[in-house]
Amino acid sequence: MRLLPIALCLTVISAATVRAEETAVAVTIVNHITAGTSNVINQPEALLKRLMPIVDSDNEESTHDEHSRPIGGRMAGYRVQVFSDNNVRTAKAEAASKQRIISARFPQYQTYVRYTSPYWRLKVGDFRTQQEANDAADELRKAFPAYSKEIRVVRDRISLPND
Repeated sequence: MRLLPIALCLTVISAATVRAEETAVAVTIVNHITAGTSNVINQPEALLKRLMPIVDSDNEESTHDEHSRPIGGRMAGYRVQVFSDNNVRTAKAEAASKQRIISARFPQYQTYVRYTSPYWRLKVGDFRTQQEANDAADELRKAFPAYSKEIRVVRDRISLPND
């Protein structure tokens, strides 16, 4: 008699699992909101594409960053960090000075001086892959050996080129 409630629970859980597997349709927020109701959502086709899960060729949802969609003209990528300091008196000026020097020598790379409390940082480039960023970091190390201890590749939100 004690096993009867447990067996009943297991039966219900397995039936629910089978039902969920049978109805495994691409679930988007729109499908969730409109399921079983008379709600109607009008949206542009581009928005629908952004809401759909990203599916690899193996029909598995992908969470890999190289497949991420750009948000606001920006996407996950890499930059080369050349300078980072939290000295209140000198860090901003030093970052700006290094930015001018690097921009003059490498005009093909965009430079970014940013303040993220308490650090001033100088980052260079917008690279989609880590290998591209490593190649650029090697170029910067060869051109500026004095900066080589600080040069490192970091993950960042990169600006997309205007193609």
